[in-house]
Amino acid sequence: MSTAISAGQGRAGRRIADLVAALLPPGILLATGLLVRARLIDDGFVLLNLVSLLLSLLVLFYAHVGWHAQLHDATLLTVRTLTGRRTVDLARLTRVGRVEVVSQGPTDDRLILTDTHGVRVILSKLRGGRDTVDAAVRRALLHAPADAGVTVSGRAVERLGLDAEMQRPRSRLKAGRRIPETLIGFAPLLSLPVFAVPALALTLAGFLLADPS
Repeated sequence: MSTAISAGQGRAGRRIADLVAALLPPGILLATGLLVRARLIDDGFVLLNLVSLLLSLLVLFYAHVGWHAQLHDATLLTVRTLTGRRTVDLARLTRVGRVEVVSQGPTDDRLILTDTHGVRVILSKLRGGRDTVDAAVRRALLHAPADAGVTVSGRAVERLGLDAEMQRPRSRLKAGRRIPETLIGFAPLLSLPVFAVPALALTLAGFLLADPS
């Protein structure tokens, strides 16, 4: 039996995914520290704290990645995710971002959509049909109310071709963060210091917690 399509579907799934991602680092810290302290596992497991933030980031990304995206009633976009089906209301978007994962092959280029219901999805294309995610999102943004105030990142503006709209004196869109294209390829390298310091701090805390003295 099919489930009716309605705005706000998948909000609970997003909250669960965000909660799991937030609890992963402290959970790994406590679990490894206490288990080592009880001599149930080897102290080498404390080194898992070095990658706990990376695991958290992977959960945040892949839990929101959508596939089999379909457009209903011109504004309701439904996708399947690891936490179940989600429906984004394109007519009530609050934030549009863009994530680009650089690899040896083609760049994995996706849009991040968040609406007023708290539903968030990361996707790149629609399933079947002639329409595209870009066209549907761009159309929704250009037809948004004058006071919509949707925040659109600089990279998303480039992908969606919204430069003219952003330059209007009273645009219905707000400019988000803008990352120069020249820095995209260096993003993994530039992010190392951001993750290295807290990862080392978590690992040190894990060894201190595991020390019974």
